Amino acid sequence: MEITKLSTKGQVVIPEKLRDDIEVGEAFIVSKKGDLLVLKKVKNLTKEEIKELEELQKIWKEIDEGKSKTFTEKEFLKDMETW
Repeated sequence: MEITKLSTKGQVVIPEKLRDDIEVGEAFIVSKKGDLLVLKKVKNLTKEEIKELEELQKIWKEIDEGKSKTFTEKEFLKDMETW
């Protein structure tokens, strides 16, 4: 068992003794139940899937920071036509 802590940026360091088979940039699924946090390595993601996950993370950050737009259904469908 090792002890780590959360940084002000929401980052958690995986102690060196526990990351001998983890590569820099490796993806994880993170789940939480009560006080238990679990990291599970995600294997065989394509570069495109990693890029999509990074983009999704940026989108959620913008939503959390209140930088997203709110649309009515009609406005959304009209905006979607430009995609």
